[in-house]
Amino acid sequence: MFYEDFQIDKLITTRSRVVTGTDIDLFAGLTHAVNPLFLSDEFAKSIGQPARLVPGPLLFALTIGLCYQAGLFDHVIAMAGVDELRFLSSVHPGNMITATAAVLEKRATKKLDRGIVVIKHELKKQQDAIVLTAKVTYLMRTKQSA
Repeated sequence: MFYEDFQIDKLITTRSRVVTGTDIDLFAGLTHAVNPLFLSDEFAKSIGQPARLVPGPLLFALTIGLCYQAGLFDHVIAMAGVDELRFLSSVHPGNMITATAAVLEKRATKKLDRGIVVIKHELKKQQDAIVLTAKVTYLMRTKQSA
């Protein structure tokens, strides 16, 4: 989407995906986030979780990825900032997640080929339990730049 295509208060819902143990393993290997809470069902169960947890940064990355698949960031220049990032509920392998994006604000910049868009992201797992919220600012290309 170009800057002009974003509409204030329009809610965009992505398709869903299942988070897998392989997702966690690949993320842990890439980032060295080797906490046993992420890698061991047995450890997670020993502290009262039903299974290992999906790391919060991976959930944020999956939120952004789902929005990419929905076409929101076809013309993004940069992610300019993340505010109010909250993790509200745990996610485990096998959970189905879906992201939503609501445009809170948009404003032109001095350069006519770009504009600022502020989006409230939510990530939900089955039964509409909200697991993540964030307010993210993006620099987007305008149609004039195409």
